[in-house]
Amino acid sequence: LERLRLLHSISQEFSSSLDFDELLPRIFDRVLTALGAQGGSLWLSEGEMLRCRLAMGGSSQKLVGALMPVGTGFVGDVALKQRTTIVTGAINDPRFESRVDRTTGMFVRDLMASPMVTQGITVGAIQVSNKVTGNGTFDEHDRELLEGLAASAAVALRNAQLHTAEKRARDLALLLEISREITATLDLDRVLHSVVNLASRALEFDRGAIALLDGRRYEIRAVAGQEQVNPKEEATLRLVQRAAWAGDRGESFYLTDRQEPANEAARAFVAAFGDGLTADETLSGLYLPLKDEEGVLGVLLFEARRPEFLTATQVELAEILGNQTAVALRNAQLYHQVPLVDTLGAIAARKRALMQLPLGRRLAYGTALSLTLAAATLIRWPLRVDGAGPVFRPASFTEVRALVPGVIDRVMVKEGARVPRGAALVQLRDPELQAVRLSRDAERAAAERSAAVAVSRGDLGEERLQRVRAESFRRELGLLDAEIAGATLRAPTDGVVLTARPEERIGARLESGDLAVTLGRTDTLMLDFGVAQREIARVTPGQEVRLRVDAIPDRTFSGAVTLVGQLPPDSGSEVFFPVRATIANPEGLLRPGMAAHARVLTAPTSLVGRLWRGPSRWLRLFWWRIRP
Repeated sequence: LERLRLLHSISQEFSSSLDFDELLPRIFDRVLTALGAQGGSLWLSEGEMLRCRLAMGGSSQKLVGALMPVGTGFVGDVALKQRTTIVTGAINDPRFESRVDRTTGMFVRDLMASPMVTQGITVGAIQVSNKVTGNGTFDEHDRELLEGLAASAAVALRNAQLHTAEKRARDLALLLEISREITATLDLDRVLHSVVNLASRALEFDRGAIALLDGRRYEIRAVAGQEQVNPKEEATLRLVQRAAWAGDRGESFYLTDRQEPANEAARAFVAAFGDGLTADETLSGLYLPLKDEEGVLGVLLFEARRPEFLTATQVELAEILGNQTAVALRNAQLYHQVPLVDTLGAIAARKRALMQLPLGRRLAYGTALSLTLAAATLIRWPLRVDGAGPVFRPASFTEVRALVPGVIDRVMVKEGARVPRGAALVQLRDPELQAVRLSRDAERAAAERSAAVAVSRGDLGEERLQRVRAESFRRELGLLDAEIAGATLRAPTDGVVLTARPEERIGARLESGDLAVTLGRTDTLMLDFGVAQREIARVTPGQEVRLRVDAIPDRTFSGAVTLVGQLPPDSGSEVFFPVRATIANPEGLLRPGMAAHARVLTAPTSLVGRLWRGPSRWLRLFWWRIRP
């Protein structure tokens, strides 16, 4: 029982983190501690090979990073055949070959190994050596404990691997979206502000800025969260100095911790700018020169008040963002270098060519132009307002929670499955509760036997006492049976399983009230999206919403606006107000999480009205600013 409790406790500790780099040493340390081993090694599967990621004891320094084909070495055999083997001495030492039976899994002394397998997937293998507790020899109980720990470690590592892959895919998709936004305009200031503000969606930093090289001087042109930059401010001047150092260096530089510089470049940087970093409360920073074939354009920098604010993956994403920024900056600069006289010359040439045409043709062109202007002015149709970031959500949620504590023993549904009301979803198992029931049943039987013995002796008082005790135990058994029956969680209503990969939670411990599975209705979906502040006044409840999804691009779905939010979320430099619409989904073609493209059909407007909206808004605001 103590071994089961230890295994359960360590399994919960393994499942408490999805950080792969944090999880590896935790698993290795807990396995060695639990088994009282002096050393060992942890191997991870890489295709058809196993690579040693952690090792302790003996030649551990040589072992870390080593590769071994699955099925050709000791650990390879373990991972392939999925069994535990214990051997004595060094694996490849010929002195011990006669004592190692790799076909039968012979148990000798000093070394024990087990594969880490979950759902038929070999995640890796773990081995321990030189037991220093007890009698100094691994036994059958140690083997069972190692197998249980290896199974729990396999589930935790597999979940961490999947989480890391999904997070990287999300980061790359977000980076692609940011790159599209900054390359979609040729306005230099808009590019600069978009870069530093949109970067906060992919990176967590306290200060972001971009400096442009103007001749031989660097100038801070944009700071995250600020519309205007004061070039004479002390903090801005300190940023200019650090940006100039990084630009002259010509390559990216990551200061992980100001208080503990990691290399010579970091020590030189801290020695030069330590006082400024202290004044700005900066402990770490990333400095990316923006350059292309023609040279350095500027420097993109991110700083934080905590050490190591970026992971290696985030540094890679920031460097990709820096490359995209350099391209966008170069395009914007080239666009602004085009002389205006060329545009005016092209217009004059077109006018001369028109005047050289015959009179009849010019009249025909004039008539066509008049008809076009009339159509553009008189014909009106609903103005379509684009929705930003549409997200599908189920119309309702139903959370199925555990009624009694226990370990998930079986999951009878999968993600996306439709379940009727009363269908079994999850089966819990509580060994302690089962043990208590068996104990009470045994006490009930003992009381009934004692009553029978009292009858045979003619002791009516003892018989009555034992009958009362037996009845008390029967009632307690009834309560325990009801509690055990509550270990089967059932659907309280019809719905679709929304919990991601519920089957992977097998073995997890649930306390009373813990969430097990989430159900939702998808015959009607809620679509949440944002509308820019310049368009929000046109959107009202009841207006039609039309949308398409990438999965079914040839079909248009429709719904109606049900809610227009009053407070915008923190969305950076451009403000978007939340809008919610109800979308009918009787065929179940739409699913939560699908990428959508939504538009709201607002009040009808002519073509001229559509074209005049932007300039009219700008002129009104401009006149309001300059008038006395």
